Amino acid sequence: MTFSGFDLPDELQMLSDVIADFVRDEIVTAESALDPAVRDLPADVLAGLQAKAKELGFWCLDAPREFGGGGLSAFEMAVIWEQATKHRFSFPHPGAGVFGFSPPVVMYRGSPQQIEEYVRPTIDEGWLSFTAISEPSGGSDPARSIRTTARRSGDTYILNGRKMWATNADHGRYGVVYARTDSAAGRSGISAFVVDAGTPGMSTTSVPVLRNHWTTELTLEDCEIPAANLIGEEGQGFALVQEWLVRGRLAYAAQAVGVATESVRLAIEWAQQRETFGELLAARQGVQFPIADSLVEIEAARLLTWRAAWAHDQGRDARTEASVAKLYGTEMGFRVVDRAIQILGGMGVSKDMPLEHWFRDLRVARIVEGASEIHRYLIAREALGGAALGQRAAAPAVDGVVPRATPA
Repeated sequence: MTFSGFDLPDELQMLSDVIADFVRDEIVTAESALDPAVRDLPADVLAGLQAKAKELGFWCLDAPREFGGGGLSAFEMAVIWEQATKHRFSFPHPGAGVFGFSPPVVMYRGSPQQIEEYVRPTIDEGWLSFTAISEPSGGSDPARSIRTTARRSGDTYILNGRKMWATNADHGRYGVVYARTDSAAGRSGISAFVVDAGTPGMSTTSVPVLRNHWTTELTLEDCEIPAANLIGEEGQGFALVQEWLVRGRLAYAAQAVGVATESVRLAIEWAQQRETFGELLAARQGVQFPIADSLVEIEAARLLTWRAAWAHDQGRDARTEASVAKLYGTEMGFRVVDRAIQILGGMGVSKDMPLEHWFRDLRVARIVEGASEIHRYLIAREALGGAALGQRAAAPAVDGVVPRATPA
């Protein structure tokens, strides 16, 4: 699909509208019937909504078509995720999992056996999975922080180590664990492995966090897995996932746009009805200006996301554009939700409204899928080149003569 101008193709616009209707009529309705203290959709409610989504063809739209998914492009998914996120339990899965759970993206480059045993069942049957990269000893630099080891022993690998922030490791059917197979190498010494839930030596501990959807600590003690569970070759762990980095970042950017758009809608609706001191809130500049600022920022974030997604679909290296969209989108979303809460006052922080939930989710979104500081560094590195790494740029030639460096 090509994207020209600012009008969406009719087919994509129709799909976006139908998804929006489904979210409003089905997901929001189901969430509204729950106790405000509930942290997620109950299993039976989720299963019923998933059955409806499957029947309507809304299942795993982002997964490649050859594996049974919808095969939508990055741009199409950016449009769809914006609509799919306009409900309370929208993080970390747009639609709260109603539209299916795609496998960890590195699995798409797995062996034929891995595709049949994990990828297809995940898409067909809605298996939940997890990804375990981060560790207690490090943050955003996996090349240095990963200390979990994978030692080859005949037809098996023995995994030892600890992982943090492995969301769904306590509920997933399986997951992808990144471990070091070469202690002397950096990124090239890290490999990816499929690890089944319940494998002897594997244990999980729930880690309560700011958002309602908690994450998990994963411990591996002499955890023995088949050598066939290595994804690709040794040392290819991060290389295999590179092509999907853009989509992961754009998903968060699009989700932030969707949540921000719905937050402003709620704020506008409240301002048009609420009276204070004999006057509607909508008549006050202190309410008008935050709404105006929010609408401008939402539009900017949407266009940044669409531009990056379009570039990716054209086969261009859109990693920097995706960093721009993710950075601006998630920080914009947090600001917009904060403004909406301020306009609604006490009702804004009430659990009867989704705003306080989104506020916490978007605070987390500024850390996951690359913290804001990492994306600022990536953007600056693209602009500054080697100077961002402390390397002096070559002196420019003047009339064909390259000046010598001045001694310090």
